[in-house]
Amino acid sequence: MTNGVKRAGFALVLALTVGPGAAWAQVDEDGSAVVVDMPEMDRGCPVKPEFLPMTPMGQVGIDRLGWLVHQAIIPPSKDKFFLAGARSRSGVKPVPMEQSKKLGALDTTKAPIWVFGKEKSKACKGTPIAYWAVRMGTDEDRQTYLMAELAMECEVLPPGRLAGTPIALRQKDEPTGCVLRRPNRSHTGKESDGIPPDYAEHIPPQDCAAPECARLWEYFGVTGDEGEGAFDLTVSYLHRNGSNPCNWATDDLSMLFVRGRESTALTPLKPGGQLFGGLWDFSGPRFILSREMGVLYAYDYQKLKAAPKAVRYGSPTEEDLIHAKRTLSPCKK
Repeated sequence: MTNGVKRAGFALVLALTVGPGAAWAQVDEDGSAVVVDMPEMDRGCPVKPEFLPMTPMGQVGIDRLGWLVHQAIIPPSKDKFFLAGARSRSGVKPVPMEQSKKLGALDTTKAPIWVFGKEKSKACKGTPIAYWAVRMGTDEDRQTYLMAELAMECEVLPPGRLAGTPIALRQKDEPTGCVLRRPNRSHTGKESDGIPPDYAEHIPPQDCAAPECARLWEYFGVTGDEGEGAFDLTVSYLHRNGSNPCNWATDDLSMLFVRGRESTALTPLKPGGQLFGGLWDFSGPRFILSREMGVLYAYDYQKLKAAPKAVRYGSPTEEDLIHAKRTLSPCKK
């Protein structure tokens, strides 16, 4: 009889353990079976995430701190917010909630928005509370974008440096175990410093002899515990002409690289862009994130030979084009 009870008890434990209820049974002090919920395993970063870039409110003309998350590009046929002459100018206008879905607002009832904010913090849910039509760009490329203002269940950094930009993604389940890492190491080379060999092998030869020419370089990177990650390199050749640095011609080069675990070799990532973070989970790096001229690039760390996911979230303005060139020139304008 006793053996029969033991076999029955084992069957109960096994059924609860492998069954869909994600629970297991244990015996308390008086011999009664108690069902205990099993801890849920971390899901890690999504395999095929739907990335949603975020833009500072102040950048689009809303006079307060905060972020907007990209929803869709509003086609001209549906753009009733900027008509006639207004289409030739940048601007921002509120979009009524009841019109947002017809313009491409994402259905967050089926797949919520998850926001990664501060360094190594887990994702939190973001709920749209207002929508905006944002008109931006130059005469050659001007479009209207639908963006959402979110109520977020976690803190994010205020708009400022690119490295503090949040990232959002959309999926049904919370991406537990997936965290955002921000740039955590950097180095600036002086004029007399040689470029580290692992970077130098990727840089085309350049005729730059002192004192007429000076070469400056710097890199910053986002890395994990074993040194794997991505690095953003800028090299500037300054051709001195007089005492005013603003009169010096420059040749500038920027490249984005990835490094594997326990490796010193660097692999260039194309098309590149300016590094601002990466997503990590229990398997290590999952996605390397960069931005360039209104496009977000997400490189799959496990499929680096494949083209990155690219999301168009803005049209460059005249000011963006002026400041697009990345240089280490000491000219202060």
